[in-house]
Amino acid sequence: MEFIFTKDKQWLERWDNFVQANDKGSHLVLSDWLRSYESYNFDFEVCLCLENNIIIGGYGVVIAKVLFFKFYIVPFGPIVSKGHERDLNSLIDNVPKRAKKLKACYSHITLPFSSVSNSHVYPDFPQLDSLKNAKQGHLFKYVYSSNGLNWVGLKGFDTETKIMSLKPSIRRNIRNSYRKGLDFEELGTSEKIKEGYQLFVENSKASNYTIRDWDEIKECLFALLEKDVLKMLGVYKNKELKGAVLLLKSGNYLTYVLGGSKKEMPDLRTGDLLQWEAIKMSLKYGFDGYNISLGGSKGVVDFKNSFNTEQILFENSKFHWVLNPFVFKMFLFFDKYMKPYKKKIAQILSMIKK
Repeated sequence: MEFIFTKDKQWLERWDNFVQANDKGSHLVLSDWLRSYESYNFDFEVCLCLENNIIIGGYGVVIAKVLFFKFYIVPFGPIVSKGHERDLNSLIDNVPKRAKKLKACYSHITLPFSSVSNSHVYPDFPQLDSLKNAKQGHLFKYVYSSNGLNWVGLKGFDTETKIMSLKPSIRRNIRNSYRKGLDFEELGTSEKIKEGYQLFVENSKASNYTIRDWDEIKECLFALLEKDVLKMLGVYKNKELKGAVLLLKSGNYLTYVLGGSKKEMPDLRTGDLLQWEAIKMSLKYGFDGYNISLGGSKGVVDFKNSFNTEQILFENSKFHWVLNPFVFKMFLFFDKYMKPYKKKIAQILSMIKK
C-alpha cells in the first residue's frame, strides 16, 4: 500500500473518476470543487491510497491560508473502496501527519458514518486508532462540510410510481406547473449557466444569505459542466427564466446544491417542477436515490420534506486536531474580533491574488 499527495492532472482525473464511481463519494472532494477555493487564495491537494497503482481510497483537502494561519481541511472523507474499510485507519492517520508537515495549526475530517442503512454511508467501522488523539467536532467553519444526506429513495420506482407516491398536493403543484405555459430546459451553455447563477444570487440577496460571487465560482462550474458532472435545470415563461436548480453528480447520485426562482404572484411553483425534474433525471441515470440536501429555512425544509425524504445524518463523524495550540488560539482571537470584517478581508485577499 502506497500513499501519494498530488495535484498532478492525470492523478486528479483518476481521483475524480474514483469519486464518481464510489458510492461514498461527494462533489465536495472533486478536484474542480477543491480548486475553486483558489479564488480565496487557498490551496488544495488530494491524498491517494494506492494498491498495485490502483486507487483504493483517499481524500481531498482544502489548504486554507489567511495571513500566517494555515488549516488542513478534509471537507468530506476519507473514503475507500468496498472491501478496504480497514484502510480508513491508515488514511486518517495521514491527515494530521501531513498537516504538521505543511505547518498547519489545525486539521479536521468528516467521515460519512450513519446508523441509517444506506449504501452511500458507512454503517459501522473498525476500531480507528488514528482517532485516539482527535477531538470531536469542527472548530474551523470557513470550508463547507456535509452533515449528511436528505434522501429521496428511488429504488424500485419508475417515473409513474414515484410521482404517485408523493402527496396529492405535490402532484397537483407539479401538474399545474406544466399547465401554466412553462418551458423546461436543461441549461447546458456557459451563457445559460451564468443566467441561472445570477438568479441564485438575486435570491440570496433577497433572503439575506450568502453564496459565492459569480467570478469566484464560474471556472469551477464551467469545468464541471464540461465533465458532465454539473446539471443545471431551468424553467422559462415567455422566454424569461423563472426558476433554476444546480445539481452535481458524484457517488452515483445527484445532489441539489443551489436553487432560485422569481418571486411572483400567482406563484408558478417552479420549485416543485424543478425538483421533480431532478428526480426524473436521477431515475433516468438509474440512481437509487436523490440527495435534495439538508438545511434551509423552515419553509425550505418543509418543502424538501414534502418529497418524502429520509434524513441520513452523519453521526460521530466530525473530528479535529489542534496541531499548534498557541497559533490556533491566536486565530480564534482574530476570528472572534475580525468576523464582522470577514467579507472585506476576503475581497482584499482576492485582489492581492490578482
